[in-house]
Amino acid sequence: MSATIKLIDKKKALAPKLRFNSFNDSWSLDILGNVTKITSGGTPSRVNKNYWNGNIPWISTSLIDFSIIKKAEEYITQEGVDNSSAKIFPIGTILMAMYGQGKTRGKVAILGIEATTNQACAAIIVEEKINNEYLFQNLAGRYDEIRDLSNEGGQQNLSGGIIKGIKFSFPSLPEQQKITSFLSAIDEKIQQLTRKKELLEQYKKGVMQQLFTGKLRFKDENGKAYPKWEEKRLGEIGNTFNGLTGKTKENFGVGEPYIQYMQIFANSKIDISKCGLVQIDKNEEQQRVQYGDVFFTTSSETPDEIGTCSVLLNEVGEMYLNSFCFGFRPNSFEKLFPSFASYLFRNEIFRRIIVRLAQGSTRYNMSKVQLMKLKVLLPSKVEQQKIANYLSSIDTKIEIISNQINQTQTYKKGLLQQMFI
Repeated sequence: MSATIKLIDKKKALAPKLRFNSFNDSWSLDILGNVTKITSGGTPSRVNKNYWNGNIPWISTSLIDFSIIKKAEEYITQEGVDNSSAKIFPIGTILMAMYGQGKTRGKVAILGIEATTNQACAAIIVEEKINNEYLFQNLAGRYDEIRDLSNEGGQQNLSGGIIKGIKFSFPSLPEQQKITSFLSAIDEKIQQLTRKKELLEQYKKGVMQQLFTGKLRFKDENGKAYPKWEEKRLGEIGNTFNGLTGKTKENFGVGEPYIQYMQIFANSKIDISKCGLVQIDKNEEQQRVQYGDVFFTTSSETPDEIGTCSVLLNEVGEMYLNSFCFGFRPNSFEKLFPSFASYLFRNEIFRRIIVRLAQGSTRYNMSKVQLMKLKVLLPSKVEQQKIANYLSSIDTKIEIISNQINQTQTYKKGLLQQMFI
């Protein structure tokens, strides 16, 4: 492929839609193979123990995720480098995933350390007229476009030849550096928000751990402790009901809203805007859902995901539940307050207990009869409300930051479309 690479005509004046005022020169247009050196790595034999657990970082595609790579998960020895196609790449090398699980293909990262890579990573080393961070931003903003260049076939991959042929436009080095500094400031803002969100999530996790082990308790307006928490079996405080029955694929897509499996799996509170539609005949007997209902998934691919729970916190009209889950309806909100339930059944203590109910080998299932035998500790309704309100306030802060991250990412995406050609 490299022998067939040709220069693209760069005589035509090129300029992006959005540009800094101090720059007027035409941009250059070429292909990556002409302005960078592109190669790939290799994997030392796993059989020879002398090749592994050394001090040379070895990077796989799992670490390529639009960031600076500062540490590896595995390390090889110099002997491993010498006896394989692995190469030590310098700091600043851009890595592109040529293939890998899920959406890995086409992702890029920059090496913040000297490192080797496996053969699934393309290593892109820039020439003097290209700023490596500018190229990184350019390729990161074209992720979907680059994925579409993949080879046809059952397993779509990128190759060194395809990457060398990627068209690439660039201005003078000073303008590249100006663009890079501007976009890096936005990246820094995204990183700060992401870190803030992670800290809040860690704080929430710690608070829930203390609340549901009794180490942290609320007090009433007079500073007195609320009554001792009561231990109850789930079967004592509510009853189960099934989801939709007797439906075929022809019945879905039109009709009344129903809660889908992924709505339960995705969040502790049902987002009713994501409901599917199902056709319900006039005289058909199907169980409707209502405010306060608790939903559990009955099967999963791993035992850790069995019995995932979500609670309906909206007043709804006619709405149903999918057939792969079951509902639990509390007898009284005095015993189990809905918003408290959304945290109770998602806390780590309850999750550790419920995972034990998983049965199976390739697909795991859970008996709702066994679930109803489980015991939970319940505070008074007033304390349940205080706990739910406090945790909900943390969730609100997390959601605000998540929206800020999404807005900043959208803003950057728009800039990338206008600042590059």
